[in-house]
Amino acid sequence: MGHKRRMDPADSNPLPRGRLPVPPVYTFSVSFAKQLLLTDVRHSAWANQSVLDGCSALTAEELERDFRISHRSILSTLRHTYDGERVWLDCLRTTADLGTWRLPSGPAPELSLDALRRKWPEIWDGFGRWLEELPETSLGVELTLQLPGGVEQRFPRWKILRHVLVHSTLHRGQVVGMIRMLGHQPPASSPMDYYLAGEPAVSA
Repeated sequence: MGHKRRMDPADSNPLPRGRLPVPPVYTFSVSFAKQLLLTDVRHSAWANQSVLDGCSALTAEELERDFRISHRSILSTLRHTYDGERVWLDCLRTTADLGTWRLPSGPAPELSLDALRRKWPEIWDGFGRWLEELPETSLGVELTLQLPGGVEQRFPRWKILRHVLVHSTLHRGQVVGMIRMLGHQPPASSPMDYYLAGEPAVSA
């Protein structure tokens, strides 16, 4: 009788001799890709809230101090991050049949820290609801974007979402660095901090 090699449950390819099948770690009602994006969106909302809470203890002078990095001050960098999420959520909500979506130009609205604390949770809630309700296949639908300089390019929705999440992570890190430069303990904001906190929900 011929010896049958063990099969990996994840696919139909035979396993090399001596390799054991790896059991699945998670079982989701949606794909792993969508679950990963949902987790990233929820972490980003939590991290933004944590940074805003940390900034609430700063003085007006500290919030506006020019560090000559990023968008110069903590408050200006927070405004830019908020406005980026607001604009890209609008982009993600559009549909391919509406034609080219144009990235707005101009500076971010000059909101106070209190105004950001009031308005930003609506954006986080918007990302969460949009992604939860979006059919799985719609993540791959390409949208035509007009970027600065009049350049037009097509991107699938999932790449646009990844862009805005990485953009927010970048600027949160800059704000954390500025808080350190002021001599204060920075707020927790990393994915591991979020996991250790029990992945708490943040909503408007």
